[in-house]
Amino acid sequence: MKDLIRNADIDDFKRGFIWDCKKGVFVCLTCGKDIEENEEEHVMTHGNSIERLLMLEKKSSGLTDVQKEFISMISNRYDDKKIGEKLGCTESTVRNMRFSMRERARQARAFLAIIELAEENMPVETSFRIRSFPVKESKRKLLLPKFANLFEPNKEYSEAEVNKIIKNIYEDYAIIRRYLVDYNYLTRTIDGNKYYRKFEENMMDKRQLINEYKQKEVEMGIIRIYNKMTGYSYIEISENLYKPFEAIKFQLNMNKFRLKYKELQEDWNKYGEEKFDFEILEKLSPKESASDKENIEELKDLLNIWIENQGESLKLYN
Repeated sequence: MKDLIRNADIDDFKRGFIWDCKKGVFVCLTCGKDIEENEEEHVMTHGNSIERLLMLEKKSSGLTDVQKEFISMISNRYDDKKIGEKLGCTESTVRNMRFSMRERARQARAFLAIIELAEENMPVETSFRIRSFPVKESKRKLLLPKFANLFEPNKEYSEAEVNKIIKNIYEDYAIIRRYLVDYNYLTRTIDGNKYYRKFEENMMDKRQLINEYKQKEVEMGIIRIYNKMTGYSYIEISENLYKPFEAIKFQLNMNKFRLKYKELQEDWNKYGEEKFDFEILEKLSPKESASDKENIEELKDLLNIWIENQGESLKLYN
């Protein structure tokens, strides 16, 4: 939370939330909670923009309690006489305080411009770097979401800004930029001068997947990954048939399946995902009266029966 406040710019402070590229969500600058949707509605529960900013600690805002009270009264249109009565000072002192505040704001704007120019060519700190971009398309797709999360949704970026952000992670920014556009992570204006990342559609897709998962009855079953080039099969039980191949594909793409099935991993690396078929061979609805262990044992029996019925024609990865 402290790091996010330190990295927030003027627009972030005004609206009350900031984009966290590590988690890929907006975060409230007042309470620190992740905001999945309706950002404006969430931050309004903490008050208006002035009220939220005045809630920041002194080390974040640089304001004393008296200065916060003074600004709050200015925001509420108090005249100098009423402010003086509240603070126990003369109207002349109030006018001097107003002048000092405006002077401080002018100095802050100049200081901010100086710092931005000084840091213009400094690298941006990121949570990861890559030395080479994978050759295989399937592995490239796994890295693209990490690059996409560096960009705040619905915010415009110039091509130079996009290049700078990408370059801090990978030197060849042009290829990453092209892939982000090709795979619809970033949208480019017709003239090619501006880029932005769509967010609302992604959030709708995410919520839709969650709802589908909640509504879907849990089924167990037997799954197969079939190598169309060699005729070999990887067959296993699955305790949940909702997208049963995603975790396995991820492990294979990351070369993590070698310890379990070395030959399958080698063929995957050699032929690529497109040379494999993914099938659900059998389904089994868990019995409510049975324990998880009993349901799994029944599923294993079903697996053995299916394998025996295939005869010698079935070639399995060992």
